[in-house]
Amino acid sequence: MTTAPSDRGPFLTAACLCEKVLVEQDGVKSAIRIIDRITRTVVGPEPPPEMEPFDYDFTFLIKLKSGWARGVFAVRLELVKPSGERLPPFTQNVLFEGDEDRGVDIIGHMRVRLEQTGIHWIHVYVGDRHFTQIPFRVIYMPQIRQIQTPPDGPPPA
Repeated sequence: MTTAPSDRGPFLTAACLCEKVLVEQDGVKSAIRIIDRITRTVVGPEPPPEMEPFDYDFTFLIKLKSGWARGVFAVRLELVKPSGERLPPFTQNVLFEGDEDRGVDIIGHMRVRLEQTGIHWIHVYVGDRHFTQIPFRVIYMPQIRQIQTPPDGPPPA
């Protein structure tokens, strides 16, 4: 297995988080609703002052071109919370072969437990080389809304 990419490849052409990836019959891919901010809104008479943990689903798209790289490479994604805590990585082996413009697309679905506001990072490694990182911010927006009753009491049943 090849572990260290060089300046001759592979090369990153796209790395993003989105709601979904469409793959057309001709193989062309479209990232739909690219995500870089996640806003958690809680509405009520007394919303919690701090964000409560919640699960969030998204899809990632990583597009790599081989350049002059050949062989099997490990692609690893690591999510880092604002606190610095690293979650267990997602790893997939890919094979680069053929012409320099050929490559691989990695599409994956993730469910992440979001417990903190702030910037989260998904670090992308190919072999042992840090290729890029994808940021997304989690924002908590508590909304106070009083329950209103009519002045004459509740409505008739």
